[in-house]
Amino acid sequence: MNNLLKLTTLAITLSFASALMAKPKVVTTTNIVLDLVQQIGGDQIETTSLMGVGIDPHYYKATFGDMRKLAHADLVFYNGLGLEGRMQSVLENLASLKPVIPVSRFLNKDDLIHEEGVIDPHIWLNVTLWIQAAKGVQATLTEHLPEQADYFSKRAEAYIQELDDLHRWIGKQIMAIPQNQRILITAHDAFNYYGISYGLDVMGLQGINTTVEFGLNDLRLLKEVIKQRQVKAVFMEPSVPKRSIESLIAGVKAEGGQLTLGGELLSDTLGDRKHGTDTYIGMLRHNTNTIVKALK
Repeated sequence: MNNLLKLTTLAITLSFASALMAKPKVVTTTNIVLDLVQQIGGDQIETTSLMGVGIDPHYYKATFGDMRKLAHADLVFYNGLGLEGRMQSVLENLASLKPVIPVSRFLNKDDLIHEEGVIDPHIWLNVTLWIQAAKGVQATLTEHLPEQADYFSKRAEAYIQELDDLHRWIGKQIMAIPQNQRILITAHDAFNYYGISYGLDVMGLQGINTTVEFGLNDLRLLKEVIKQRQVKAVFMEPSVPKRSIESLIAGVKAEGGQLTLGGELLSDTLGDRKHGTDTYIGMLRHNTNTIVKALK
């Protein structure tokens, strides 16, 4: 009997010790936010994202599996500013039970773009804003794991240096496009932060939210801009149906114009490892190279 008691006590002790040693579970909504958290948290946290490659966060609705992940999470990070529209109420309710943090909270409000009374949520497409988000993530992780403060600080410092280098590189690449050709037309209006930061005029067939369908008037206006500015190419996005951009290209050609598909840009989701777009830095390098090649 004493041996059984000792074994039971040992099992409980080991179980408790294992729980103490377990890495904090951090859940993010998009894989873009996931990459940011991983870059700073490293191997001191256990991370998972609710949305994978090619998923449109504007439309996304939480599944039963997602709710289970959120229930077991120690920390939750999301973009905010309405990006996760259908999940917004779920995340806000969960915030009364555990730390649920929008990374947009860490940004200077004066840097946010307002369009028709709505804040544009695509903040990651300006690298300098994502640096602000990185600093906020570092502070949050340090607050919850103070014993790893030095670890998070070193990783954040190294990553922010990479982001600084990326920001300068993008600016230099865009300068290679002739001034009158620096107009970026995409499937939906996700690239305003990118355009303002790097000197491109930006237009989208759909608005900042992909749940709002484009109409004939949107097509007409864009065709007029393309004609006046002699735009060479437009771009599609994997998280937005192809038909919008295909309709635009077909409409221009039907009126005797010349317009090509410049390639695929990643906006609301990262890509895959095969194409080197499975990280934030890889995504923006791919986008920039695609834009420059098509417009230069």
